[in-house]
Amino acid sequence: MFGFLRKRPLVSICVPAYRSQAFIAETLESALNQTVKRVEIVVSNDGAHPTPALEALRQHPKVRIFDRPRRLGWVANSDFVLSQARGAYFMLLPHDDVLAPGYLAACLDLLETGDGAFAACSDIASDRGEMQATEVRGAAPERVSHVMRDLFSAYSLRAGLRRRPRDREHLRLRRNPPTDFAADTTWMLQQACLGELRRVPQPLYWKRYRAGSTHDAWARLRAPALRAAWRAHCGQMAEIAGSRIDDAAVVARLLSHRLDPRRVAEAPAYLVDAMAQPGGRVDTQPPAR
Repeated sequence: MFGFLRKRPLVSICVPAYRSQAFIAETLESALNQTVKRVEIVVSNDGAHPTPALEALRQHPKVRIFDRPRRLGWVANSDFVLSQARGAYFMLLPHDDVLAPGYLAACLDLLETGDGAFAACSDIASDRGEMQATEVRGAAPERVSHVMRDLFSAYSLRAGLRRRPRDREHLRLRRNPPTDFAADTTWMLQQACLGELRRVPQPLYWKRYRAGSTHDAWARLRAPALRAAWRAHCGQMAEIAGSRIDDAAVVARLLSHRLDPRRVAEAPAYLVDAMAQPGGRVDTQPPAR
């Protein structure tokens, strides 16, 4: 009855879930065990699949669960759950990853004391090794150029972000159908347009790789489909870059650079190989609209 009197959370942890029973309990436990206590966990159960681990938390005062009977897909489901955040800060937490207890505290320390910081994430540990998050700093044109020229690994997919109402339209995830290839990287550029991306130099985040995961599926795309997906991604990136760089010639050069993945420092080997195959000539023209 008096729920409106409750304090708004400081941080919203947004979890897009799909067929997640096998692993989501540990993910949510790690979110609830943060040293930052003013948190809410918002879960969107895509497809409304029966998930006992979620049923056990429906009455938890820090957890809100939305069931989506109609399947949205990971991009639209992520966008929906982010739209439900109420905290001054928010983050996206994939349904099978795990946070160290101090993850949010370390991110907030950077966001609250770092001038110009819009997003903060830690290094990432996994059974494949440790990955060092990349910082993106400087004025907006510098940040955009850095991402366009060099970056692919979207560490900031799971970053703590400032939640400012004016940013909502700029932070809607963009689809790249049919597989939504590199939509997380595109979202990283959207973040970089709004401020600096900062690194917590500790592995406070555990990423799980599962058979059939989205990223592994991208690596198995046939070369023609992968090339088409990359061109579409590059076109989206150039459109976003144009919103922050008021020089069409500069944006065109950035697009030309990115369309050739051999020139992108973090481009995965499978993408470079696909472009090297017969029929994989790098076309530096933007994709048709």
